Parts: sequence; structure tokens; C-alpha cells
Amino acid sequence: MTSTTPDHRDLEQIQTIVRDVQEGFNTNDASLMNAHLADDAIVVNARGAVLFGRAAIQKASEDALAAGYLNESTAYYELSDVAGLSADVIVARKNAWSTKQDADDGDPPEMNALYIFVKRGGRWLIWRRQNTIVSS
Repeated sequence: MTSTTPDHRDLEQIQTIVRDVQEGFNTNDASLMNAHLADDAIVVNARGAVLFGRAAIQKASEDALAAGYLNESTAYYELSDVAGLSADVIVARKNAWSTKQDADDGDPPEMNALYIFVKRGGRWLIWRRQNTIVSS
């Protein structure tokens, strides 16, 4: 399969999605963090739990952000390796640090994630996401 560079409009939409995920995470807003999930999304979270469907992902996010293991956490994301697989499928990798300063300082990412985006009804959605903590 040959990949292509996504159209600039598609790339802007993908970047907006990742910014919304970051902003939702940093403000403990599970609704914003998950605003761009497909109803049939599957996410593997940072603890390795496999979550099936938007409702389950939303519930787990609310629990983790409200008073759970992510409540005090912040993140800075950098999107990379964005490739179009077809007109309605984009795959991308996201590096993550606890702060923008850590990224600016050249520290290695603390986590990375593989995203698969699908275009449905004229908009891009997160269809699959696999988070991986990077061990130091």
C-alpha cells in the first residue's frame, strides 16, 4: 500500500483534533477530549486497557480525569508521521510529554500514540488509538 501526504485542509482538521484531545486532557474535560471519536472507536489507553466504543471511552476518560490517575496530569502533543492511506483514512503518530518545556528541551517523549482517522459524513474522526508509555 502506498501512502500519500494528506491535503492541507485534511491535515489542518487532524491537527485540530489532536489539539482538542490535548486541551481536553489538560483541562480535565472528557467531552472535549473525546469530541472527535467515532461511535465505533477502539482506544488502548495509557494503562493498556482496551476500550470499545465511544460511550465506554467517554466513561473511562471521565473517571480517570475527575479523580483518577490522570486528574493531576498534563500533556503536550506533537503530531508526526501523518500519512493518507486512502481518501478517507489517515494514520498518524503522536509524541507526548508532560509539558511543552520538556519537548522544547529535547527530552525524549514520555508516550507515543498511533492514531487511525476515518472520514465520515464529511468530517475526520478518531477510529483507533493505541497509547504506549515510553519506559526510561
